[in-house]
Amino acid sequence: MRHFGKLATTAALPLWLWHSAAIAGEVTWWAPEFGADRAEELAAAFEEQNPDITVNIERVVPNGLQNRLLVALRSGNTPDLVDIANGWTAPFATTGGLMALDEAVAGLGVELDDFLPAALDTATVDGQLYALPFRAEAHAMIYNKGMFEAAGLDPDAFPETWEELRSAAEALTTGDTFGMGIAGGGEVSNTIFRSLPFLWMNGGGVLNEANDQSILAQPESVEAVEFYTGFLDDGLAPPSTLENDGNALRRLFIANKIAVYQSGQFDLRSIAEENPDIDIGTALLPHPEGKERSAILGGWNFAVPDAARNKEDALKLLAFLAEPENMGFYTDTFPARQSAMSMERFQDPQLEPFRDMLQYARRQPPLENWVQITQVYFDSIQEILLGQAEAAEILDEASQQIDGLIQK
Repeated sequence: MRHFGKLATTAALPLWLWHSAAIAGEVTWWAPEFGADRAEELAAAFEEQNPDITVNIERVVPNGLQNRLLVALRSGNTPDLVDIANGWTAPFATTGGLMALDEAVAGLGVELDDFLPAALDTATVDGQLYALPFRAEAHAMIYNKGMFEAAGLDPDAFPETWEELRSAAEALTTGDTFGMGIAGGGEVSNTIFRSLPFLWMNGGGVLNEANDQSILAQPESVEAVEFYTGFLDDGLAPPSTLENDGNALRRLFIANKIAVYQSGQFDLRSIAEENPDIDIGTALLPHPEGKERSAILGGWNFAVPDAARNKEDALKLLAFLAEPENMGFYTDTFPARQSAMSMERFQDPQLEPFRDMLQYARRQPPLENWVQITQVYFDSIQEILLGQAEAAEILDEASQQIDGLIQK
């Protein structure tokens, strides 16, 4: 049995919480399939320290989890603890589906000062804490050093600017191998995470800073979208781009069909295992000349639904999972606690660009209808990739649709 830290002795929970447990001694935890094996191991360690509590792990498929949980929150038939993508926290919290955790977390002695501030922001809505981050990540570039060398490019000097990236993609595109892989299909967030940062870098975006008006039709946004989609338009990205999600891009890279793509560090192990001949390079996202890099802060948070039947024991489990050692063991990428970053598994030099990109990462807008807004944005990217009209025309129409959603 792997050693896990003991649950710290904490102050007593509020009286109202002690009376909230309808099924004392039993906790249902929805854990996404990609981390469920580690969840089982952590649950066993927790049960060993708390023999009066049983943790029931329900393995859930990430695709469709957002809608499944939304239905559960509306019906009141919820788990006691659930992993949620950090971008879902605000929409779920604003509809009243999540328990406010400020008082409980304080009572359990969780040190919030140790959490990455940006990760903690994703769990905070209107000044209240509705989730607890455990995983933080930002995309970086993954590239094939051998292909760079074959194309006459320095494999240890990845492009810094957009112009340099474009030139490299041209040099790397030959025969049935493409210089750049971009996402244009699959689950919506794949394209959001890979394209929206280009708009932010260029001074554009989907929404203004106040999140009350679309800026998608502004020149800075249009220019960035044209740069992103231009890789397909000019034959530098594969024809399958409209179907490609993150998994497809990884498979194309493993098959030596694309030389460069953007993703999270979670892809590195699969690449090394499935094609050990690839000399993998990692680098920061290129930026427009004279402007700063940007990325979406990805990651996952733990949440306790407001309708949970056993909040008392769910919060005990939450405090256990929030301990640095346990959090570092559970996450696929970086832990949300800064003290856990010192663990040996996070010291691989290949991870440095992903860690460095965290300083440029920002949260997605904390809006209840952000999901609908991103769907409009995604649809517009697909229309542009299909060549149905000029980018400026399509984005102007999308901007009007988004303004309509904001005003609802």
